[in-house]
Amino acid sequence: MLRSIALALAALSATPALATAPAVSLPGVSDRETNILGSVAQYVLGKGDVLFVRDRINRWYRVALTPGCRQSAWPQDTVQFEGDRTIGMIDTFSHVHFLREGRTCGIDSIRKSAAPPQVDSRSPVTLD
Repeated sequence: MLRSIALALAALSATPALATAPAVSLPGVSDRETNILGSVAQYVLGKGDVLFVRDRINRWYRVALTPGCRQSAWPQDTVQFEGDRTIGMIDTFSHVHFLREGRTCGIDSIRKSAAPPQVDSRSPVTLD
């Protein structure tokens, strides 16, 4: 009995831990995941399922939404973020509501970013 438990533990320790794939390096975007503390002051639609978000103290973030969620959001759509209200944080457990379209998307990734090109024409950031 003890031997079978020891073998099972050895097998588990030899198995690589399940982890998300490392972030793909993008120009002007951090490789590290983060959270947004506080509220959103501005957002810019990127390509596909990407938003660029500015917080109240002028830090920009690249927010990747659930793949395929933002199929037809209008550029003028009103976006509302639903995060943890108790501490005022937006993280990968939060949701983004596209009010005009009536669609809600989950957040897969949040990484610090330079301002997107729509805000800074010299930005190294790509929209996807």
